Amino acid sequence: MRATPPFLVAIALITASPLRSQTDDTSRVRTAFTAVTALRNDYERQHGHFVAVNGIRMHYLEWGDRNGVPLVWAHGSASSGLELRAVAPRLAAAGYRVLAVDYRGHGLTRVTDYDFGIYHIADDLIGLLDSLKISKAVFGGASKGGAVASAVYDQYPNRVFGLLMADGGTYSMQWMWDHQTPDERRRSLTDPIPHITGSSEFDVFRQVVGNIPPGDLPIERLLDLLFHIGPTENGQWAFLPGFDRMIFVNEVAEIARPSTFPPLTWSEISLIPRMVFRRLRVPMMILDPQRENDPRPVTDQNERLAKDHPDLVIHRIYAETGHNILQSRPDWFVRDAVELLDQVRKRR
Repeated sequence: MRATPPFLVAIALITASPLRSQTDDTSRVRTAFTAVTALRNDYERQHGHFVAVNGIRMHYLEWGDRNGVPLVWAHGSASSGLELRAVAPRLAAAGYRVLAVDYRGHGLTRVTDYDFGIYHIADDLIGLLDSLKISKAVFGGASKGGAVASAVYDQYPNRVFGLLMADGGTYSMQWMWDHQTPDERRRSLTDPIPHITGSSEFDVFRQVVGNIPPGDLPIERLLDLLFHIGPTENGQWAFLPGFDRMIFVNEVAEIARPSTFPPLTWSEISLIPRMVFRRLRVPMMILDPQRENDPRPVTDQNERLAKDHPDLVIHRIYAETGHNILQSRPDWFVRDAVELLDQVRKRR
């Protein structure tokens, strides 16, 4: 599904730029690699943790006081828990204990078995709470991460304080596609992801960054790129290893055949939020971005969910905003997350 995390900006540059020589900027790329790996290691020292759950080693980042209201965050497709890093300190200052996971197959949570869906990830997030001896939390997510939060509520409603949904998990993808023209459906599909492999992490990084003119990507954008490089099962390294085994991208006609998608995508498409939340008992904040030629025109579905639960659902429209709310509207996101926190506290 179409997403606009920072790394897609780099992909556009990679695919649009002519291939540079492997030696003309080696020193520049090596300097950038050294700086960005140092930044990654600094984040890990300050915030990084691993937990063993359901047969995997799941990575997560943590900010805030342990007595704060837990917020378990699930990221969007092809992203990682790092997507929350710009706003996490502000959320922690407001009273959240932020737990931003890398769910299966993403970031530093590496797997070889891709036979999983959003409900498996929901089980993992509850496993994280159990490991940390946390009884309940606010669950939230962006895009596919919102669908994961919905799956948590569907299966574990008694573990949920509230829901923070950033353009995901509150609408049916299939319903949207069924009411679109073929051209409109095509706009909602993911941009092609380049297949980049190499013998080392640096080799893949060099191939990605070596095609981008100096100064076009700040170090924080390079960090997002670095977090999408990982080892493969054959001993190589790759950009977004295993991504095509989790996210299916093909002809528009295939949208009519969701069971042909990998389980992670199929389980998201099969979600019917109005059914999941038919007995909603916790506050929910829906963050609904809108823009011209919006690839996800879902406001009607969000409005219907808000109408179903007027005392619990806050439907906040983000005008002139793309799918990646965290990147384009961080101040609005923090404002609304804090408002949800106030609602949760009133009901505890």
